[in-house]
Amino acid sequence: MWNRSYDVMMQTPIGVRYGTMSVTVDDSIIDGVLDVLKRSNPFHGKIDEKGDCQIKGELTTLMRTIPYDAAGRITKETLVLKLKGQRESFDIFGTASASVPAMEKEQSI
Repeated sequence: MWNRSYDVMMQTPIGVRYGTMSVTVDDSIIDGVLDVLKRSNPFHGKIDEKGDCQIKGELTTLMRTIPYDAAGRITKETLVLKLKGQRESFDIFGTASASVPAMEKEQSI
């Protein structure tokens, strides 16, 4: 089992949107939360040992909710996904967020 947070960019028809994606992988199960468009959107799916995955979720915008199926690759360092909704698709690219060790966090408080 492993957990990662990623800084992501999502290509939309009106430009790039930035956010984060938290991922938990346990054997062949993947789930997490995509935080983009000022909303937190849970997802779930399957992933193989190479990182190839298929996930399902919903994107919530100010105007509507878009159910999607996504396919791509998620590794401990990067992610690349193609989200396909009923009328549109979105490309998401990301890299693992730089994490600050717990010891450094305590010293900086």
